[in-house]
Amino acid sequence: MSTDNEQIDAVYKAWQDDPDIGELADRLHLIPQKIHPASHWRVVGEVPSIAARRKATLLARDALATAEVEDDVLLEPAIRESDEALAAEVRRTLRTEPLLSQARVIDSGDRPPALEQPWIGVIVSTGVIHLGGWVPEQSLAVLAEGVAWETNACLDVRNLISYQPLHENPDEAVAEAATTLMREHPRLNDQPIHIDVKLGEATLTGTVSDDEKRQLAESLCWFAPHVRGVSNQLEISGELT
Repeated sequence: MSTDNEQIDAVYKAWQDDPDIGELADRLHLIPQKIHPASHWRVVGEVPSIAARRKATLLARDALATAEVEDDVLLEPAIRESDEALAAEVRRTLRTEPLLSQARVIDSGDRPPALEQPWIGVIVSTGVIHLGGWVPEQSLAVLAEGVAWETNACLDVRNLISYQPLHENPDEAVAEAATTLMREHPRLNDQPIHIDVKLGEATLTGTVSDDEKRQLAESLCWFAPHVRGVSNQLEISGELT
């Protein structure tokens, strides 16, 4: 049986070999839990890349061959804001998202609306955004989380928005949310980008005008929750937009 040190070394090697983490691996830590230390772990740290933040725990689970790995990795924010200011920014952004117009975004201290009215509540604690409420479709809950992740002062998003258990394909919900994020970004809204998601693996196809937009599209795709990997097959057209 491998020792804790051998297991930890295997995870660090997976992080260091990953192109989205690489040198950021020294910002991550794998901690065995006191209860069942051989099978229960926790990944902690703070990284500036959303792709690195998403993949850190996924890679740890693969390397350890266990799903018992808690994800406590934070996204290093581009700016620092008070919790009140961040909550206000998230509410404002959610209210301006056309696809979420049917959901009432309530202020702190407000009572939720009647049961038939979709709603979203926002609470921020030490830079972590907590979303609650309910919406009629999974894609709307996914989109709300993606919008929250885009705020510059966000460290993490905990999405507790419920939705009606319809026959909605989870991959289609993720693809729809990621597509919306790109269509509404001022630098990508005129770029012919197609997103296909299968079992959480997103594939980007189409063309963009330069490599900066190509990398931006990949980064935005990671903001959609439940993305496990991104295959960036976007081609550069070379044409000015």
